[in-house]
Amino acid sequence: MGGTALTRFYRPDRIDYDVVVLDHESATSRWTTAGVEVVEPPQALVDGGGSMTTDSFRRYAAGIAPRLRDWAEQISGADQVGATIHRYQSYQAVRAVVRDARGVLLADVRCDGSVAIPGELDQDLRRQFIGMINGWLPMTIREVDRSSYDNALASLVKARRVVDAMLREVVGLAAEGLDPMPWERVAASMGVPPETLDSWYRAPDGLAN
Repeated sequence: MGGTALTRFYRPDRIDYDVVVLDHESATSRWTTAGVEVVEPPQALVDGGGSMTTDSFRRYAAGIAPRLRDWAEQISGADQVGATIHRYQSYQAVRAVVRDARGVLLADVRCDGSVAIPGELDQDLRRQFIGMINGWLPMTIREVDRSSYDNALASLVKARRVVDAMLREVVGLAAEGLDPMPWERVAASMGVPPETLDSWYRAPDGLAN
């Protein structure tokens, strides 16, 4: 029986600015909070005091990205060095985490403006996946029948990238969403041992929240 998804509302309270640090004892990387920005009520509330809907909250979170980039350059000195590769590396090593008053993670923001909301499938990925299923992927069979193998292979590689991205996204939603599944159960659902899942999705960007 079909239904309409429930509208979710968000009320951000603070923004944690996190940076990757190396734990020398375990030789692993982890996030640590290096700065906190308190969200002023006028910024966080809309419609005369109501909480943000998903769309308005996503726009709000994406607007943090320019400040995050400035912060990344300040702590890394990339603005002084002026090297593009240095700046790119500094962007990968920081994130902004929007939390509510209880400290619950509401969104993970990156320097490129991408926003990950727990329990929400990335909108661009959703469109890519639907477009693949309903659009160009079925045409791959026709390309094979026509012996147009170059086009067929290009389509299949493109499809693999989309599926890989969707798989990574759903693994993240399952393991770290609103109702997290145990990592062993995620692995079992995929028919692989937990250590195999570790090697696929906990390196290099599988950093603990």
